[in-house]
Amino acid sequence: MIKLSNCKMLSYKYMFFIIIVLIFIFTSCNDSNPVDGGGIKPPLPIPPIIYYSPVWHPNGKIVGFNHIPLKNIHYNSGADYPDKYEFEPDSAGFWLINSDGTNMHRIFPYPISDPEWSPDGKWIVFDAGAQIYKMRFTGETFDTTTLVQLTTEGRNFFPSWSPDGKWIVYDSNKDSPNGMNFIWKMKSDGSDKTRIAYEPEKGEIRDPSWSPDGSKIVHIRYSEDFNTDASEICIMDTNGNNVKRLTFNDFMDYFPKYSFDGTKIAFSSQGIGGPPQLLVMNFDGSDIKQMTNEGIYADAVPFSWSPTGNFIVYSQYRSDKWPAQNGTLWILNVNTGNKKQLTFNPKPTYN
Repeated sequence: MIKLSNCKMLSYKYMFFIIIVLIFIFTSCNDSNPVDGGGIKPPLPIPPIIYYSPVWHPNGKIVGFNHIPLKNIHYNSGADYPDKYEFEPDSAGFWLINSDGTNMHRIFPYPISDPEWSPDGKWIVFDAGAQIYKMRFTGETFDTTTLVQLTTEGRNFFPSWSPDGKWIVYDSNKDSPNGMNFIWKMKSDGSDKTRIAYEPEKGEIRDPSWSPDGSKIVHIRYSEDFNTDASEICIMDTNGNNVKRLTFNDFMDYFPKYSFDGTKIAFSSQGIGGPPQLLVMNFDGSDIKQMTNEGIYADAVPFSWSPTGNFIVYSQYRSDKWPAQNGTLWILNVNTGNKKQLTFNPKPTYN
């Protein structure tokens, strides 16, 4: 079975250190000298994602996201990938931007994995070093004196608040004899941890997210019952009962999230030979629509619903080529399909 946790092995500050080291390596590789004796330039590593893990605040006015600012980028004419680029690692971290694209600024000098605001907008929950944390948001920045570690055992990811803010659901391999992750819930202070979905003989159960009415948890399953190695979207009651499968596409489906009104579920899906895309379906699995064609970044939660349920902010990305708009944030109108770019890379230069 495929395990999403393979990319979640770094501690909080160590993860940031690695990002900085990678940026240094990437920017140091922009050597135009040919390989000795070969006359062929070595391939340049694909630039890391620039804007990722967007999360819309419940007030609807601001979007938080992780960001590694790109200082400049250069292409040879007709090339799919840049041959030179430079980052600003001292400015990397968690940023805010108004939903109209104004007032973009950094509020935290570290990236935050799998962030989600509390329903009242006063806290953010996230994972770091395979543990779940929460931290208070003042309305303008984070109060780091309120940082609380909510889990201490196992490997824990993808936290999601209940609509009343009293519970957090997440996935963990705690007490899992085969190392697979399954779904747990706990009170928002970290107490009363209970595993609610556990089928070690069938496959992992991951990526949980609460329905707005508090009655269901949408999630993904890798199950032998599906006769596929792909992950599928399912829903269940908050105690783990009454499981219902919603997707039957045999693709890699990740990160299902209810719209704020509960009528729709968005998720990322990747078929064979193509980049992940953003899809939206009705809450019962009907009327599935592909909303993007340019690709989305799916190594972390790539999108977030607006509080109105009419819009989704997402990170546009593809690794098979690197256009100038790669890694930027866009806002999608779910009803019309129209898209508007929210963040921008610097204007590239060409030969």
